[in-house]
Amino acid sequence: MTTALPVADRPGADWDIFCRVIDNYGDIAVSWRLARILTEDHRQVVRLWVDDLNALVHLVPEVDPTEEQQSHREITIIHWTDATVTTPLARFVIEAFGCTIPEDYQRRMPERTVAWFNLEYFSAERWISDYHGRFSPQPNGLQKQFVFPSTRPDSGGLLCEANLFRARDHFVHSEQTTWAHEWHIPLPNGLSLLLFGYENRAIGDLIDDLAQTTTEAVTIYLPEGRLLTSAREHLRHPELMAGDQIQRGTVTLHVLPFLPQAQFDRLLWLCDILFVRGEDSLVRALWAGKPFIWQIYPTDDQAHWEKLDALLDTCRGDLPAPAFDAWRTLTHGWNRQRLAPKSWQNFIEHHAILASAAEKNRLTLAGQTELANWLVKTAYERLQCPTI
Repeated sequence: MTTALPVADRPGADWDIFCRVIDNYGDIAVSWRLARILTEDHRQVVRLWVDDLNALVHLVPEVDPTEEQQSHREITIIHWTDATVTTPLARFVIEAFGCTIPEDYQRRMPERTVAWFNLEYFSAERWISDYHGRFSPQPNGLQKQFVFPSTRPDSGGLLCEANLFRARDHFVHSEQTTWAHEWHIPLPNGLSLLLFGYENRAIGDLIDDLAQTTTEAVTIYLPEGRLLTSAREHLRHPELMAGDQIQRGTVTLHVLPFLPQAQFDRLLWLCDILFVRGEDSLVRALWAGKPFIWQIYPTDDQAHWEKLDALLDTCRGDLPAPAFDAWRTLTHGWNRQRLAPKSWQNFIEHHAILASAAEKNRLTLAGQTELANWLVKTAYERLQCPTI
């Protein structure tokens, strides 16, 4: 870990992270997590600029959406508007996911800023190895550096808290019952699934397959969100909401409230199989070390299919072909919103092998670059040698 000056001895902010919320909380979820890791694991002084505080409140309920500037967990949160002005500037600046920082800020950056990063969206495609870390000259005279989070070893890596795996082990061995009681979540008594996704007609296929083919108890946890809309349509329960429970044969579906980000990992650790969406929850599923089905955000040009398959390929490890094919088939069916016949049965037949492979993949990824550490190391190298 890079050594920095004590917080009290540093004027202004070390880092400014700019985030524009597009939709689905993914942008702000990654930005908030990055701010936390920089602050808590690296003792950096961080300001998070966000244009939609209400989106952040869903993840961090302690945030006040009416305040233009506030502090939480030692992070300064600034409501980013056209009128927002700040001084002094940060030494290190991150544009999250290609958002454009204010022109006035850009003009003043040469006064203090020594490292400027453009944090891109996650991708496991091969081409990112050639573009991660590249520089782009900017009109203000600075060089902007592109950062690609990825499961590939030659990338920026993934965000991971220093104590995450210790917390996971402690939860699994000591905290599950207490936590579930505190958050009013019924404990599973058999196979358990998390369904966290966008709207998806295939939720009907999945619930029907489970109810018709499973003789053992199955617990499904469905947090409030976009996928709940699809569940209401399939189950013909338009008023289905948090706290409700639906029984289909041996399958019990529990609708949960939208959990704060700090609690979401524990829900993942509670489950056996994870259906996740977007970027932040994908990375958390990888760190949970459980079999997962990723619902990728679809693009009009259909490029998301290559991105989806690239992830599966980088996470395959030594999975035998039948298990990998079962995983890929269910993943593709979920993303097409139409499950192929017997795709769930084929997947669950290989569950033990897939679970072992997911844990091996977690260990492999944990041995690679961690994103916040890469940013801090690179930034302080630039500080010591600005011509890099």
